[in-house]
Amino acid sequence: MRIAFLGDSLTEGSPGASYLRLLRPLLPGHELLNHGRAGDSVVDLYARLQHVALEPVDLAVIWIGTNDAAMGEWTSWAYEAFEPISWRGTVDRIAAVYARLLALTLERAPRAVCVPPVIADELDEAWGRRVADIAELVGAAVAVETRASLLDLAPDFAGARARAGAPVRFTIDGVHLSEAGAAVVAGAFVEAIEATAGGSSD
Repeated sequence: MRIAFLGDSLTEGSPGASYLRLLRPLLPGHELLNHGRAGDSVVDLYARLQHVALEPVDLAVIWIGTNDAAMGEWTSWAYEAFEPISWRGTVDRIAAVYARLLALTLERAPRAVCVPPVIADELDEAWGRRVADIAELVGAAVAVETRASLLDLAPDFAGARARAGAPVRFTIDGVHLSEAGAAVVAGAFVEAIEATAGGSSD
């Protein structure tokens, strides 16, 4: 299979560890395409795919939204007047763009796996709430698209932490993956991709 991975620095693999580097030897015979770009938000990724169309692939993995949670409320500028927008309003706008992003991706891939942002290590409480809100809108988009499936990494990180039996850091800074974090992501992606490939009948 040709599999496109769409996302931000977590997919690009810098800064921090690259889960794709670990994933490639676990999926021999598959072509893994890295379309991650550091700093991308949902809107940025959507704009990028509009500008440079995704080549046809067998499966697309979309992992985006962490930067949206980090940035918080959108702001608008009109006639030099500053008008703040609420976080709820921002989430609604991101949700609309995410739905368009998923639809655009599915024009080039028969199936998609959507990965919500995740709290791998402890984060600031406000940022953690925003991560949960973005994760919720990703789940809502997947719920109405029959060709998309949801991969929630939170149980994988929780399970890995419990198995470690000692303190472990899955990120280098609260967001970007450490080697331990990249290993958790790679393992979860292998299972999701194999399940998707095995269940494909069209």
